[in-house]
Amino acid sequence: MAGSTSSGEHVDLRRLIEEALPGIKPETADFLFETARTRTVQPDGSVFDQGEPIPLTLVLRGHGVFRRTTIDGQLLATGVANPGDMFGFSAISSTNSPVELVALTECEVCLWKGPEIRRHAAMDAGFALDVIDRFAGFVQSMTENIDGFLHQDARRRVIRILMRHRDLFFAEPAVLSRAELPGLVGTSREMTGRVLRELEREGLIARVGRRGLRLLRPDDLELDARSPRGAADR
Repeated sequence: MAGSTSSGEHVDLRRLIEEALPGIKPETADFLFETARTRTVQPDGSVFDQGEPIPLTLVLRGHGVFRRTTIDGQLLATGVANPGDMFGFSAISSTNSPVELVALTECEVCLWKGPEIRRHAAMDAGFALDVIDRFAGFVQSMTENIDGFLHQDARRRVIRILMRHRDLFFAEPAVLSRAELPGLVGTSREMTGRVLRELEREGLIARVGRRGLRLLRPDDLELDARSPRGAADR
């Protein structure tokens, strides 16, 4: 039923839709609310696969990770999906997904097929502008990531990813594991491991078990993340 999750937790789906798409007309919100297909996906389950037509997706509950398999078979984590996130706007042009979305925890998602929403984007200027704004944000984020890959050293990139997703990396148990870190950072496993060992020697973090991390000095790590130059440069 719309607005409820399988766990019994109430979710105001209409409110989440309007928060994600603040410019849409009421009739578009009605359409999205009434046609949402809700799925519950267990940890490690796939919400959608790389190469499939991408659906417009709204995360109601849980966390997921975007992964991409490169031409040479390397598996990379490229981003994280959190509750309230809406993505897959290229569904409007019936684009195949360049990534897969895999559940990190039990996830509840709403999905819409591209052809269903394309005609509403054509009739609802506010909806179309919301989509344009989202694409502009994605382009800006992509540019900033590329700049980071080209001009930031590995230490700074690792620290900034750790702090951006601190609630997931430093949770007990961890939602994001150390194995996801190299893909999110854009460095090799060897380089990422070298940075983690360096941070551990400095007493900023500790590695826990085979996958976890513990945050020991959050203020110092946050200061390092905000610094225009990494601690190693000072």
